[in-house]
Amino acid sequence: MVGCAQTKDFEYGIKQIGKINSKYNTSMDTYPKNIETINSLISDLKELKKLKLDNGQEQFYYLVDYRILNLETEKFFIEGQKYGDGGTTKDGFGCKQRPLIIESVALRNRSALKGFEAIDLLREFIRKYPEEALTSNLSDKNALFLNATFYSVFTEARRDSNVINNFCPINRTLELYQEEFRKKTNYTEDFISSLSYEQAVVIWKKIRNVE
Repeated sequence: MVGCAQTKDFEYGIKQIGKINSKYNTSMDTYPKNIETINSLISDLKELKKLKLDNGQEQFYYLVDYRILNLETEKFFIEGQKYGDGGTTKDGFGCKQRPLIIESVALRNRSALKGFEAIDLLREFIRKYPEEALTSNLSDKNALFLNATFYSVFTEARRDSNVINNFCPINRTLELYQEEFRKKTNYTEDFISSLSYEQAVVIWKKIRNVE
């Protein structure tokens, strides 16, 4: 019976990660399509970290943490796309889109930063445990590919931020909102004139049914 017992080593840990990925029809390189499923997958992986191995524990932690960071990266990226074209300046924009673009920029930046964190962890894993990295089918090529991907996300977000701040400063955007409120609402002039940019954004989103 003892001879038939499965050794809980690093390769055993890899298999457990694989089972969780398969549960969500993903791999180490792919992601679920929606945030709810990503959150569920992350939760399962965090639970898996409680697994105690006979050997290879630290290597196992590296692999699980790397997967979790990649999933968090994807989650922020999906959130950053929720406004579609309205969250970017790439195909034209209006100044009233400013809060949508700024929000999208912040989320895409968080995605890129999480991505760079994942890359740093991956490179450390490869350096400290080259054999385990090879067993996990991870190499510097993965790091280079991911770095190019996240750098592209970061530079596009920075471009959008620079464009919207240059052409649509807060004061100008507030003026546009106030003009719209005068035409489309029954608010008094005193109320409209007293609005801050942040207050105006909340009202504008409600008028446009933007969440």
